[in-house]
Amino acid sequence: MKKYFIFSLLILAFAATAYGQAPKLDFRASGDIAVGTYLYRWNYSNQVTSRAGFFDVVPAVIKPGGADWNKTVSYVEERGRLKFDALMGKELSGTMYFEMDSQTWGDDPSGGAGQRSGRNVIGLWSADRSGIEIKNLYMDVAVPYIPVPITLRAGIQPFGVRAPFLMYNDGAGFTIGAKIDPVNIIAMWAKLNEGEVSTSDDVDFYGLHINAKIDSFTIGGYGLWFALHQWPAGTAVNAGTAFNSIQGDLYWLGLYADGRLGPVNINFDFAYDFGKLDHNRQEVSNVKYNGMGTRLKVDFPWEAFNFGFVGGYGTGADTNKTDRFGIPGQPVGDPNIAAAGVTSSKVKAFIVTPGSEAGIQDSEVLFASYIGNGFTGPNYVGDSRVSKGSIGGIWYAKLYGSYKVTPEYKLTLQGLYIGDTTKNGDTFGTSLNAAGSLSNNSSVGWELDLINEWQVYKNLNFKFGGGVLWAGDALKFYDSRDGSNDKPKTPWMFATKLTYSF
Repeated sequence: MKKYFIFSLLILAFAATAYGQAPKLDFRASGDIAVGTYLYRWNYSNQVTSRAGFFDVVPAVIKPGGADWNKTVSYVEERGRLKFDALMGKELSGTMYFEMDSQTWGDDPSGGAGQRSGRNVIGLWSADRSGIEIKNLYMDVAVPYIPVPITLRAGIQPFGVRAPFLMYNDGAGFTIGAKIDPVNIIAMWAKLNEGEVSTSDDVDFYGLHINAKIDSFTIGGYGLWFALHQWPAGTAVNAGTAFNSIQGDLYWLGLYADGRLGPVNINFDFAYDFGKLDHNRQEVSNVKYNGMGTRLKVDFPWEAFNFGFVGGYGTGADTNKTDRFGIPGQPVGDPNIAAAGVTSSKVKAFIVTPGSEAGIQDSEVLFASYIGNGFTGPNYVGDSRVSKGSIGGIWYAKLYGSYKVTPEYKLTLQGLYIGDTTKNGDTFGTSLNAAGSLSNNSSVGWELDLINEWQVYKNLNFKFGGGVLWAGDALKFYDSRDGSNDKPKTPWMFATKLTYSF
């Protein structure tokens, strides 16, 4: 009896210990609310959706004769994000992440895919829009019974590889991460399109990303593969067909390094893309892709100052060999070559992944604005086709310096030169020579920016400033009304962004 009593006490003690160690639900909420204002001339806004292409990416509305040519634009935008995390210890968590957008306060009632209640139009007068978007919905699980730490993420999640240089997308898929010190291994799979579940008309993404911390540097590499059984990716398959007419495979290989070398901080990226697209319903040649892009950033912090350099280069397309979107069977970009019946065959421009929302924020006018968190600039892109991203078709060099006037206030002055790498044409401009072919100019222009950052409170940040771009000949546009090549009036922008993070 005594033994039974002692055994029972041991069981109760063990049970109480086990129960006490059971993980409890930890429910967390975070997010932000941001309001931005913009005033500029000759620039993209978040109202312009035609941002893709390897050259001639400026829409007709802001070319000579267009309704907005040399006009000044002003608007206010707003974005809210709300993230919920439900954690059960270190082994299990779930995330729900919502987003709400107003493209412009007083949004166009026909916005949101023609619906008065839709995404991106919550700023419509009287509000009450059904504009809550599901950005992410996923779970993280620590895989049990395996000696190596492995984590599985399943659901609608962010797929980012060296953003903002190359790839950022939210999508449905799996990510598996394994850590074998000092090496991290990440395998990814995502479904861009399913189409008909009984036919091979889908689009899949596969990725492998490996990095390791070596001394003060993180060095990594990756390989990405988009298996495309329809094109563009991210759109509905042609109704009534087993396969979409355009298919192909596109690949990216990349290397990077981040770390400190002596007194300077270094960020380096290099990526090479290759592959091809086929048209399986017409007797047309396929289009082969191969291009490269690179970016180097060097920072030298010194007391309250920081001095730096950024350089970037992306190969450009050849307008004699590709159309604007690199699609099989389409006439090439140069009008004289196209008139001879030549169709797209090669894309030499550096490209980012389909639908990537990555945008380098290295200037205020040409690039995706740092003040605006990446929502302006003709080099901000996001399209279901591939596109040149931020640096395809250009090269640039930037010098900058910042000074922390107070612990809460920082001032940055930066200047950069932008060149054009597109062949037999210009990346942005559409000027023609005397023979009627596209001109080939080398200078996009010089830009000077001033950026102010004020940490008003711990959770409230205010950025304001802007820039001026002195246009080069590669920003000349052909005016069909009189046959002239015209530069826009000096492009400039002033922006503000007030962000409350919680």
